[in-house]
Amino acid sequence: MKQILMILGIMLFTASLYALPKDDKKKPEEGTDISAYPEGIAYSLPRTGIKIRVVAEKETRVAGPYAQYAQKYLGIENTSSSNSEKWEIKSIDIETFAEPDPEQVHKAIGASASLLSLTSSGIIAGINSEEQTEEPVPETNNMATENLIPDYPFTDLSMWGMFTKGDSLNKYRTVSKSLEEKAAEAAETIYTLRNSRFRLLTNADDEPLPDGKSFEVMAKELGDMERGQLALFIGKSAEKTYEYCFCFIPGENDVKGEVVFRFSENKGVLPKTDLSGKPVIIDVSKTDELETQQKKQVNSQNPDAGKSGIYYRMPGKAEISLSNGVSTLATTRATIAQFGAVAPLPEEFLDGRHMIQFHPETGAIKSILPIE
Repeated sequence: MKQILMILGIMLFTASLYALPKDDKKKPEEGTDISAYPEGIAYSLPRTGIKIRVVAEKETRVAGPYAQYAQKYLGIENTSSSNSEKWEIKSIDIETFAEPDPEQVHKAIGASASLLSLTSSGIIAGINSEEQTEEPVPETNNMATENLIPDYPFTDLSMWGMFTKGDSLNKYRTVSKSLEEKAAEAAETIYTLRNSRFRLLTNADDEPLPDGKSFEVMAKELGDMERGQLALFIGKSAEKTYEYCFCFIPGENDVKGEVVFRFSENKGVLPKTDLSGKPVIIDVSKTDELETQQKKQVNSQNPDAGKSGIYYRMPGKAEISLSNGVSTLATTRATIAQFGAVAPLPEEFLDGRHMIQFHPETGAIKSILPIE
């Protein structure tokens, strides 16, 4: 019985050895080419994004309480009796920016990997170079707007009282003036202020004028009072400018009719998901001839091309336009990194005796200099 238990114990022990996890990683033998085990530094080539800056103005108008009497007492026609908001696009600017291209992530191996310098977002910046590149500060769109007109825009409805003394018919109790009576008094006040300002400016009373500063203050005060009373008929308005920034990332092909943002004359600048506004679309057309010639030049018969994993970009060119479906709003010509070709850096420049700098915004070579 003891022998049987011993045999079973040996069998279980042997089975447990086979059940232990095995290390599948093969270690390279001494003298093996390290490139067969490509441990290195990953980096990205940049792609170009398009940044659209929009400046829009919001005008808020509030109707005057006496708007319906503007023509009768002042001769002013077409005054609005309702509040309104109106937006207008004042300017659109098109810029470019760079970010890592998820379609162009590479790994530098060998000695060249130790000489690699990257931006903070992982874009290649140089080889054997200490050049520092600052990343742009992210921008935030605040789509909220404020109320430009206070809740009580007219606090000077009249320079006279709102009530009149009664008579024997109502036992001499005060009576509230009608809206038309208030409007008539406000109109009379406007004419009085105009006459006073005219007499002051022309010295119609033929009296010694006050000193320069006092005269300026008096004229300004009379003008402000007149404008305040006039606003009771024509209303008040306020304007404010808002700035927005929208980003668009094109692929490697032309772009036609992509919506970037929307715009409404009543609501202003809106995100593209808000269907209450009209779409503003972007078209991006690349220069195919440039890309064709670039690809002809980057073709190589060298079997070692790209062995170190260092690549650069030859950026392309594109025509960019923005429109609202009816008219063109802005156009420009820009460099677009992903519209060009990608090529391996010649291995002879990765010998540690050259300093290479790249344009981080496009991935193009900036300079190759020998180190003495």
